[in-house]
Amino acid sequence: MSAAHEIIVCLARPRNESLLDAVALDCRGALTVVFLAVRIFIFVMLALIPLAFIGWMVRDGRRAPAPAAAAAGKARASGAEADQGLLALFQGDLGGAKVKEKVTLYDEKGLFDYIDGAAPIFIQRHFRKLAAADMASAEGSDMDCAVYDMAEPANAQSIFDAEKSATAKPVAEFPDAISGPMSFVFRAGRYYVKMTAFDKKAEAALPGLAKALKGKMK
Repeated sequence: MSAAHEIIVCLARPRNESLLDAVALDCRGALTVVFLAVRIFIFVMLALIPLAFIGWMVRDGRRAPAPAAAAAGKARASGAEADQGLLALFQGDLGGAKVKEKVTLYDEKGLFDYIDGAAPIFIQRHFRKLAAADMASAEGSDMDCAVYDMAEPANAQSIFDAEKSATAKPVAEFPDAISGPMSFVFRAGRYYVKMTAFDKKAEAALPGLAKALKGKMK
């Protein structure tokens, strides 16, 4: 090899090695960026997964429970048909009592206006609708009557048990009935009934009204 050729190789080698070093440095920088991006993506995913799981659990917890299946047997009335059956309870013989003006129906929203804070315990027990009326005894004494359609006999029994006062007295020969001062409460089928009198004469008329109503509750 000539001296001139060796000089050219020596001069060329540093430049080539410097170029390779620069390329390698650029590659390491690019790989560093890629690795950093992957690490950030993994970190974000690990952070989001627990939040998504918590959100799913919260939504699942707020989901309304599935309604219980109705017992097999005779199909129960609902909607307009059930409303007509509820209103029909106040027609015909009422044990001498009579409706003073009209019978008013209340749905879940209206129930809060009628009984305020007590509405939730009825709604939790699948309350359907309430029929309420101002009434008068045969002697003209004032009383009121509220008939709650609880959709199923088990629901009516549940609210009867929940509202039963420790001081209330059972009524002889009238199952699922209790009485108290100026009041008479009973359950029959899907219905839960609360009656209130405003004087002694009306109080004496409550059992007759209760028997008449129960006779219509088939």
